[in-house]
Amino acid sequence: MNALKIKEWCDANITPMAWQRIVMKNLDLFKAKGWGLAEANNPNAGMMLDTAMIDAIKNSIKEMYQMELPESVLA
Repeated sequence: MNALKIKEWCDANITPMAWQRIVMKNLDLFKAKGWGLAEANNPNAGMMLDTAMIDAIKNSIKEMYQMELPESVLA
C-alpha cells in the first residue's frame, strides 16, 4: 500500500495534521523500516507500507479519530 494515498485520505477526510499525528504515534515503527521523520511526514508516491505498518496506522486512526480507514483506500 502506498503511504501517500493514505496521507491524502487523512488530509481530505480527517484533518491536514492527522497524518503527522499518526506518524508521531508510530514513529518507532517508521524508523524501524528506515524512514526518517521528514520522509514519513511527506511520503512520495513510491513509499510502500507493509502489513504491520498498515495495521498500526489503521489502529491509530481508530483510536485517535474514532474513524475507520476505508478498504477502498487500501485497494
